[in-house]
Amino acid sequence: MKRILALLLVALMAVSMLSALADEPRNITLAVWWDMYYDSDDEGWEANPGATGKESDIMRYDNVKVIEDTYNVTFEFVNPTYAGTIDSLNNSILAGEPDFDIYTVELGWGVPAVMNGLACDLRDVLDPDDPLLSHEDPIMNFVDLSNGAVSLLYAKGAENQVDHVYNLAFNLQMIQEANLEDPRDLVERGEWTWDKFREYCQVLTRDIDGDGVIDVYGYGGWLGDFLPYWFMSNGTYIAATATENFSSAEVGETLKFLQDLYITDKVAYPIPEESGWDVCRWLYRDKKVAFCTTTTWILDSYKDYTEADPNLDFDMVFIPYPIGPSGNAETNSTQLANSNYWLIPSNVEDPKLVYNVLRQYVNWFQGDTELRDDPLELEWHYVTTSNKFDLQEYNFDVMMEYGSRTMVDFLQIFINDIPFRQFLDGEYTPAQLQEQYKQVVQDNLDQLFG
Repeated sequence: MKRILALLLVALMAVSMLSALADEPRNITLAVWWDMYYDSDDEGWEANPGATGKESDIMRYDNVKVIEDTYNVTFEFVNPTYAGTIDSLNNSILAGEPDFDIYTVELGWGVPAVMNGLACDLRDVLDPDDPLLSHEDPIMNFVDLSNGAVSLLYAKGAENQVDHVYNLAFNLQMIQEANLEDPRDLVERGEWTWDKFREYCQVLTRDIDGDGVIDVYGYGGWLGDFLPYWFMSNGTYIAATATENFSSAEVGETLKFLQDLYITDKVAYPIPEESGWDVCRWLYRDKKVAFCTTTTWILDSYKDYTEADPNLDFDMVFIPYPIGPSGNAETNSTQLANSNYWLIPSNVEDPKLVYNVLRQYVNWFQGDTELRDDPLELEWHYVTTSNKFDLQEYNFDVMMEYGSRTMVDFLQIFINDIPFRQFLDGEYTPAQLQEQYKQVVQDNLDQLFG
């Protein structure tokens, strides 16, 4: 009898231990290659060196406790480095044992991962009426791909809307000094077109000191920043689907327009062969261009606030791109940046739990979208071009409008495979460039989509 009781006691203890183990929180890991906040290892909102203790900082920190209590998990950011993230994505998932529950990815390697079955398709996980699947979730969204997979995720809201927008901007004082009508008024009347833009650039391009060398160009920018936007201003794209569109008439119109700026009119700052991106992103600050393509993270990187640098005695105004002959001001999209997205790997344990944890992490504002989208909460996205509050608000509204209509042109992934700089130097006609490189575009798409 004692032996039987002893065995029963051991069995009960074993059951109790198994029950305790079952109640142990699962650690949900998210792979990212820079510092992120907040996770279960942080002990206060002060853990983020960029936090100031404002309401959103505290809510973001408190949200970790919400995640832990709601889902019985801990939540951890892990930095395997950029290269390590790619290696883990391509190897551990393929082996059937993903290293992480969530991966941060870029489009260039995130899309092939999805197309090759390395990502969980949330159509197979979520309820059919889940608002995410119809793009109606106010918290999360996904990138539409040709196979329909709901896999590449990103957060909805003002920050994402403005973060990826490369704005057309102009030096307000240069416009005024040239006695030109404010382009914002032309936008309001529906008269902001490619032809009008060329007229403005011709007036604004000047040899100030009379030495035969142009000192100020009408337009300037880095081709990697501006190319997709000019195609979209004409209602077109190059590589937004699995079939190339580089050979289309609308793309040909756009190429002709760009060559008119750079070669025919000579009103666009020539793109240097070396360090072109660095030179071209500084042009507006050095007052070498009247119009430019820029974005808030570029402005912030160079600390180009008027109040922070009194030497900047001008204002930059964000404005919609002028409309091409095949474009439409009401429907033209803006480029969805080759920035960072999330995917949940295939073979992950309980993918619905993982998705719910990710969604709750994003939902730090607890559904209060007015707080999430408050311009003053976005800090450097908001105050970038002037110390005039009304101009800040105008620029922010332009970014929000553009950021509400996005598409993906995968040209950004293989843009260096096409000699656009040489094209803008006149080494190809539009027809020659299209004919010689349409297959290059298609080959890249075939590789991308599998």
